[in-house]
Amino acid sequence: MVFQNIKYLFFLLLAYSLMACTENKPIIPCLSCEGTVAPPNPDIIVKKALMEEFTGVRCVNCPQAKIEIENLQSEALFGEDFIAVSYHAGFFSRPYNDSKNDYRTDQGDDILDFLDQPIGFPSGVVNRKQFSGEDDLQIEAFATWGGFVGQELEAAAIMALDLETTYNASNRILNVSVGITPTQNISDALNLSILITENDIVDVQLTPDGKVDDYAQTHVFRSMITNTFGNPINEAFIANQSISNIFSFTLPNEWVAENCKVVAFVHHAEQSKEVLQAEEVDLIK
Repeated sequence: MVFQNIKYLFFLLLAYSLMACTENKPIIPCLSCEGTVAPPNPDIIVKKALMEEFTGVRCVNCPQAKIEIENLQSEALFGEDFIAVSYHAGFFSRPYNDSKNDYRTDQGDDILDFLDQPIGFPSGVVNRKQFSGEDDLQIEAFATWGGFVGQELEAAAIMALDLETTYNASNRILNVSVGITPTQNISDALNLSILITENDIVDVQLTPDGKVDDYAQTHVFRSMITNTFGNPINEAFIANQSISNIFSFTLPNEWVAENCKVVAFVHHAEQSKEVLQAEEVDLIK
């Protein structure tokens, strides 16, 4: 009897110690649920940086810009907090006669005009923001991109952005669920933009070493899911109250769904074009 009591006491103490050592994980807001949700914790929400790069298959320096983006996306630097989209637009985006693909889109051309024509290519826009010392949104010196990305990642996030996808391979229909939870009241007019990119498209590209036939393009802009300049968010932005929407899109047959990503971002819709928050997920989980 004494042995059994000691044994029982041992297991009771063991269970208590395990509970006491269990880490308290942060509550993640359930953006797709109805009713009250746990408010987002500003201390664990990270503001992400969106780079919209303008490139082309005839742009000899663009492969070096691609290497710079890959360096910035490495875990040693910004990792998943840095999101890149590459629009093939402008003079240098014209395909060669032996190109298999034409990456140009009317939407990409419209976005290039919207974000200012750069002096040269490659060029990039970080969170659609004009930084001190820059003449406009476009930053042509890709070696400086990292500094501007770092500035944006140091800023406080004012909203959480939750992005989920479901994909039906039989009919190629993609459903995207987006949840937005602000940490404070926001009265500005904001838009939501959602787009698709694709990686590892192998084709012709001009490089500093000459024309290459088997160059792998990455984060290539494929199409907007929303309107080109985003859909207006008509709901009020009230602190800790979630806004949810679902969008559907049918993937063209030539796109490789396994190589695609979905990017969503919330941005100003009037005089300022600044992106407040962005998120990226694989099209197929």
